[in-house]
Order: sequence, then C-alpha cells, then structure tokens
Amino acid sequence: MMQCIDRSELRYFIALSVVAVLAGCATGGDCQAPVGDTQLTPTIAAASEESVGRYQTWGGLLVEARNLEESTELEIVGYPLNRCGRPGTSAGPVGRFILVQQGYLETADLKPGRKVTATGRISGIRKGRVGETDYRFPILDGGALRLWPQDSVDQADRRPRFSIGVGGGSGWSGGGVGVWF
Repeated sequence: MMQCIDRSELRYFIALSVVAVLAGCATGGDCQAPVGDTQLTPTIAAASEESVGRYQTWGGLLVEARNLEESTELEIVGYPLNRCGRPGTSAGPVGRFILVQQGYLETADLKPGRKVTATGRISGIRKGRVGETDYRFPILDGGALRLWPQDSVDQADRRPRFSIGVGGGSGWSGGGVGVWF
C-alpha cells in the first residue's frame, strides 16, 4: 500500500532541495586559493634573503614582458589577492617582483596593465631600477601563471543573488524564490 506524503514533509523536502541546488551554484569552479604566507609581500621578501626558497603566490598588474634566450621575464606591480588569487587593485600596491617563466611566452598576450597571478618559488633578489630609483626585486620562478581576462568580474561579484516575492491573482496566492547571476 502506498503512503501519502504529508504537506509539511513535502515543504521540508522542497526547501532542502532548493538549499542543496543553491549551495552547488555558489561554489566557484575556477577559484584557486593562493599558496604561501598571505602577509609575505614582494616588498617584505626583497628586504632580506629569508624568504628565498619559499613557494608563494603573488599577483598584480603587468608592467613589462621581456623574452630572453631561454625564458620570459615579467615585471609585475604586486597587489593584495582575494581568496581566489585575483589581484585587488583598489588597495595599494605591495611591491614589485620579477616572474621568470622558462621558455617562450607570447608577449603580444602580455600587455602592460594586464592582471596576472603567479605561483612559484622565490629564487633570489635582483637589484634593478624603477625609473631613476634603485630597487630590489624578488624573483619568483614561475610554475603556474594565470592571466585574468580583461573583462572578467571579480569572483566575489559572481555570487548568486536571491530575491523572494509573493504574488496573488485569480484567487490563487503563492510565493517563490529566484536565483540570478
């Protein structure tokens, strides 16, 4: 004999299903958390040799890309990263660093101002110049480079939005939950 489901049980099941679906939609598939110490900025790393050998994720705005004989070097102005590793340029810069990528990277894709994130090993400190000023650049030997699309929206701005509405008409009344992106 078949049992009928009570209305309160049905509502509970529907509410639980909606929550499960929304939780699945809320997870970002392209979110990659930064590696290393979030307090270790390029400026701090450049001040001493203590950070050499550490694996770190840094990101920021590309200043210049140079193809060398066996590698490509990117000079980057570092900015704080969000939980998914995207540079947040609304905060102040945290220092410059040089990313060294083995092999050839197409510099046509690496225009100044492009947001990038890189994870690699801090291999040393190089003396250089920014304009007329002496500067110490930490060198990040890149293992993973992420180029952020120019028109992409920050991960935090891609979360689902919720709205609740109640309507009525023709003797019927009801409500609903909407999710939009």
